[in-house]
Amino acid sequence: MSDHDRFLATRQFGSLDGLRALSIVGVLWHHTTPRGGEPLPIIGRGFMGVDLFFVISGFLITSLLLRERRRTGTISLGNFYARRSLRIFPPYYLMLAIVAGVALLKPGNSAPAIWHDLPYAATYVANFVAMQSMLAITWSLATEEQFYLVAPAALRAMPRLFPLVLLPLGYVFLSALPFGVMPWLPVPGFFRETTYGPILLGVGLAFVLDDPRGYRWAHRLVGGRYAPFAAAAVLVAALSHPTVDITGWPRLFIHWAMALLVASCVIREDHAVRGVLSLWPVRRVGAVSYGIYLFHHLVYWGVEKAMRWTGLWSDILFFAGVTLGSWAVAELSFRTFESRFLALKSRFEPGRKAPAVPPAPTPAV
Repeated sequence: MSDHDRFLATRQFGSLDGLRALSIVGVLWHHTTPRGGEPLPIIGRGFMGVDLFFVISGFLITSLLLRERRRTGTISLGNFYARRSLRIFPPYYLMLAIVAGVALLKPGNSAPAIWHDLPYAATYVANFVAMQSMLAITWSLATEEQFYLVAPAALRAMPRLFPLVLLPLGYVFLSALPFGVMPWLPVPGFFRETTYGPILLGVGLAFVLDDPRGYRWAHRLVGGRYAPFAAAAVLVAALSHPTVDITGWPRLFIHWAMALLVASCVIREDHAVRGVLSLWPVRRVGAVSYGIYLFHHLVYWGVEKAMRWTGLWSDILFFAGVTLGSWAVAELSFRTFESRFLALKSRFEPGRKAPAVPPAPTPAV
């Protein structure tokens, strides 16, 4: 097999859960530690973990769709949306139900903000409005859900036009909004800051690596066994940009560095950092990172109450408590609740044929 054939035959990219773990730990660090006065700029940029999530998601979803089209000759949108719904909706709406229940049973200063945000979160339009409560984190989930709604349908309807025209134009247009272009465009302010760019970079990476010529070009660039170290160094340098506001070119450079890192970790499975990214705790945190993200604000509230009550307060201890607590809650949700829905995904796998209808039994005489 050629290197490209091995890449196309890879059923599961072994390093992506490890990268997801790094992403979610960065987000938890950002949400649990005080801002301002960091000795190094990169310490205050854990929020960029969401953008790395986006690059991974765009790459993985598009790669799966391209492989489905290669095997079956088409893309089943019904199966795709069924699989995504079974993965995303159950824990998401469980989290919303818990937050609503807390607001109902313990009405306080935060309850009005929760009731304001709940309809927008429930309908995946949280990136269109200014959210006011702990549900503000759902802006990223809304962004990703909107991508799921549009991109696969566009890829199926316009398979040639999508990668050559629609994808680059969409990337340029959506990446230009944070620069303040077209201020007359009637879109909400927060929508202009929504980072669709890294998702589309992940989509573009999937197309490049799916094509033999693109793969060869990428392999020469980041196909070395130690390439992830170089890519990580570029990303660290980008995240260390000295200005407080990284809107515009600095953030775009960070996105491209993230795409470079993802490429170096998927283009070959035997790269030098595979061992670290495949350690069980790292992989496991990445595997349940969606649940960690969903439930970490609820855990944040509980850990904060407990630490204030005991008088044992430390920023590092608080970060560790929220991280471990969120992991525990995510595991509980995954094993007792989400897994029941995930077991149904196999019914909607690409190319799966409906089971044959058995003949009607002969009536007893």
